[in-house]
Amino acid sequence: MGRNKRKFSSIGDIVGNVRRLVLIVDDEEINRLILGNIMGPQYQIAYAVDGVEALKFVQENYRNLSAVLLDLNMPNMDGRTLLKTMKADPLTSRIPVLVATGVKEEEVQCLQEGACDFFAKPYDMPEVLRARVANAIKMAEDSEFIEVAEKDALTGLYARDFFYRYCEQLDRNIAGEKDALALDIDRFKLINGLYGKAFGDKVLIKIAEILVDMVRKNNGLVCRPNADTFLIYQDHLQDYDAFVTQLNEAVNAALGNTHIRLRIGIYECADQTIEVLTRFDRAHIACEKAKDNYSHPYEVYDEVSHRQQLESQKYISAMEDALKQREFITYYQPKYDMTGDTPRLAGAEALVRWQSKTEGGMISPGKFIPLFEQNGLIYKLDLYIWEEVARQMKEWKEKYSFTFPISVNVSRVDLYSPNLLLEIEQIIDRHGLTFRDLALEITESVCAADTETILSVVRNLRDHGFKIEMDDFGSGYSSLNMLSRMPINVLKMDMKFFQRNAGNDEIMDAMVRLIIDFAKVMKVPVIAEGVEDKEQADYLKAIGCDMIQGYYFGRPMPAAEFEKLLQQNC
Repeated sequence: MGRNKRKFSSIGDIVGNVRRLVLIVDDEEINRLILGNIMGPQYQIAYAVDGVEALKFVQENYRNLSAVLLDLNMPNMDGRTLLKTMKADPLTSRIPVLVATGVKEEEVQCLQEGACDFFAKPYDMPEVLRARVANAIKMAEDSEFIEVAEKDALTGLYARDFFYRYCEQLDRNIAGEKDALALDIDRFKLINGLYGKAFGDKVLIKIAEILVDMVRKNNGLVCRPNADTFLIYQDHLQDYDAFVTQLNEAVNAALGNTHIRLRIGIYECADQTIEVLTRFDRAHIACEKAKDNYSHPYEVYDEVSHRQQLESQKYISAMEDALKQREFITYYQPKYDMTGDTPRLAGAEALVRWQSKTEGGMISPGKFIPLFEQNGLIYKLDLYIWEEVARQMKEWKEKYSFTFPISVNVSRVDLYSPNLLLEIEQIIDRHGLTFRDLALEITESVCAADTETILSVVRNLRDHGFKIEMDDFGSGYSSLNMLSRMPINVLKMDMKFFQRNAGNDEIMDAMVRLIIDFAKVMKVPVIAEGVEDKEQADYLKAIGCDMIQGYYFGRPMPAAEFEKLLQQNC
């Protein structure tokens, strides 16, 4: 047997025995009864008493209908008219029609008009009639699938389009819940690189064989849509731990324990009212999650994750229009100087909010900021916010004859942009500001990644006169050695981190004091952010913290509200 002709590549092997739907059309009740008794043990039977009733049934059930047994002489609409109508409609033309007649001339005419076969009145022997119907159905199904399918040349599995069509047929003919699975070979490119393409092909062939053997008992189908991906559609299983364990063990045993690992996503009890393609999209979503989980080889799709993905895509798609419609609004959270006798307004941090017209309200930054950071859209948003902040600062400068320092956030994506310095310089120039007016906040986590590159960019920004603030210090894993190398002007300490240790006041106190002492050695001021009550504020002032930012003094607020604070401090 050749490599491309495998034992499991026939339609019969894949589908097995299913009860197909056959429509019997005859105006004589006795004829319907006889034909029903002949065909009933093998097929699901439906009846129509004339061409009009039959046509309505065919048009409503064409997806599920496997054959029509048709009498020619009927009231309202005769059999030939029904035959011509069915064959003229692309949706129903594929359905094989067998004509009941005892006249040779009629047989020829009906065959010319699209009938696939005929049977004589009085009816043929039951086994002969059943054989004619079975052959007609098989020829129609084979023809239909050949039109849309190409077999995978390597494994002999059916390609994706054919597979999807057959999944639909399984839904029609085999009752019960079914699962859609997507399988991916972990690091398959590495396998090809280490062992060669020939071995890679051997892996794919062997996995295909194992999968077919395993899912056959579950009325399952297997497909290889591309590269190192396989799809399975099978009866619902209660225990996938056993299934996945057996699969991985069988694959590695067959391939000499080369430590091949399959990542599997499962969409359990797939919704059969949605397209097959959508079902496997959901299995793929789960498979992608499995790739990130090295402790567990499979993931089960859940609606929550799906909704999150849809929501994320919705935000991504809406971002450009939101920028054009100016839906992103800048809020300002005040910073207070604690070095004097009384707290003094000394600056603010600019924060973005999304007032969505389509959502009908405010979208939390926690939903869109991480998403935009992941896909690079954050750079466009940051440019927009920097422009808005600079415009607002210019307006305040003209009103109050002084500039009030505002800090803006700079993401990792921003720092890798070759145009970052030029873009900020142009924004400053357009609004008549100086480099010292706009402080740049860089988070600790950004500094911890690709340190040398980030150091170079930050040094360049500071050399041009920008004030650099390290944001969220204490929330990540930066070392004090890295901090000593970073050219910063301000250290922002995240008090939320230390609050998580509130059960041990001595440790918290020691850590906060250590950071403040270290900042003094570096000769940079410390801002404590996330300060929520007077007790915290008094404590931080007592141990030498320079500035405070948090809900205790003020939440992030729109520009108009923040301007009232400015007026009070003029």
